[in-house]
Order: sequence, then structure tokens, then C-alpha cells
Amino acid sequence: MSRLDPLLEEFVIALGLMSTLAVVVAAIYWWVTGQSPWPYVVIAEVGAFGWGTAMLALASPRNRRR
Repeated sequence: MSRLDPLLEEFVIALGLMSTLAVVVAAIYWWVTGQSPWPYVVIAEVGAFGWGTAMLALASPRNRRR
């Protein structure tokens, strides 16, 4: 079984973490304010999603192949 490139692995993990964070923030906003998080919170999250994913993937420790 071939392994993915370590940077690609970290990118996939960062996508999952950012997706989870976006859902949690939107749910908390909806729960606290009683208002739908659309459009303000969701649009802001979409803008931050790319930056957050890139920063998490690039700043993560890398596993070297041997």
C-alpha cells in the first residue's frame, strides 16, 4: 500500500479539523444568539477556511520517510 505525501496527509487532517471547527462555531452561534449563522458567520468561516487549512498543514510537524 503506497503512502500519501506527508504534506498531503497533513492537509487532509487540517481539512477535517477546519470543517469540524466551522460546524462547532456555527452551532454555538446559533445556540447562544438564537439566530441563524447565515450569512455573516458562515461567509466569514468560508473565507477563513482556506487560510486556516493552509496554516495548519504547513505548520504541522512533518514525518520524514525512511
